[in-house]
Amino acid sequence: MTPGRPAKLAALGVAAAIGLAGCGTPNLKNEDYYTLDTRYLLLCRGTSNHCLELSLVASAITKADPIEEAYGRQIQGPNYPLSLARILLSPADESYRGQPVDGSSRYYTLPVNDKTNIAWDTLDDMHAWLYEDVGN
Repeated sequence: MTPGRPAKLAALGVAAAIGLAGCGTPNLKNEDYYTLDTRYLLLCRGTSNHCLELSLVASAITKADPIEEAYGRQIQGPNYPLSLARILLSPADESYRGQPVDGSSRYYTLPVNDKTNIAWDTLDDMHAWLYEDVGN
């Protein structure tokens, strides 16, 4: 290994993290897929910072029916967000499989399709129900 290689690898890792967070390239955001962050349990549109927390399902599990129907699996406790992440990564019908972005197994890409769109829309509805519809 050459002396400058570790620094180059570290810089590449930082650049990749910035790209996944949606910083630095605001005009190049790719929303042809979803990104699932398994560390912080976030579902994001492509590489943008437009993300929804899977933890929403814990407070709004009664609103999860569309996801459960689309995926043919029930989101189970006690850790509802983790259960949802597993469902999103590997649907029961094997119609797709989450693809790792890097070797760390933290970020996965999911295709934009009927199932993932339903998951996104349902999480968005949960967010609105929990935070935006307060007092209405």
